Amino acid sequence: MGGKTVEDCVNEVNNLADKAGLSREICAYQYRKYKWISTGLSLAILLFSASIAFLSIVDPDILISLSLPFHDQQDTRNVIAFLGFLIFVISFSDKILNLTATMNKNEQGMKIFTDFIRDCHTFRDVGSKDCDETSAGLKLESIKEQYSYLNQVMSSNTLFSKTFLKVKKSYKMKTRVSRMLDGDPNISINKYYRMRIWEWLF
Repeated sequence: MGGKTVEDCVNEVNNLADKAGLSREICAYQYRKYKWISTGLSLAILLFSASIAFLSIVDPDILISLSLPFHDQQDTRNVIAFLGFLIFVISFSDKILNLTATMNKNEQGMKIFTDFIRDCHTFRDVGSKDCDETSAGLKLESIKEQYSYLNQVMSSNTLFSKTFLKVKKSYKMKTRVSRMLDGDPNISINKYYRMRIWEWLF
């Protein structure tokens, strides 16, 4: 196995766990983004449906009193038809853009990368204690193959360079704060969250 010591194998596994942590953070970002889009479209459909129901039963005199730009019967029908068309377009946009499928894929990606990181930590904290160099090397190769497979599964999960750097910075900051908490659970993390919000906005 290239003459690697158990410590060398542990260090490589830690590096893979760190890379997987970043990949999980990307999946989480993508999941939140598509969840927000999906929720927005659902709310739009709900709003348009409620508007159609209101316009279908409302008295024209009420429309006039509300100072709406349409109040005669034909105008109201045109608005209802337009809102119905928007609902039709939004309903099919999910299939066209694969919003739900992409959201579910990223949610699943979060879970599988979490399981992978847990396996890495188990090897680091427990498994490596009972390994010799040969068995540690075999475990490392197995983890490498698993990581390579996960990357192939999530290969389409790409971000723009600026967004990737923001996600990476957020992940590194969370990792740093997590280590600080391991050393002192009583430290304040308010400053970290303020910095994170500021960095995402600007």
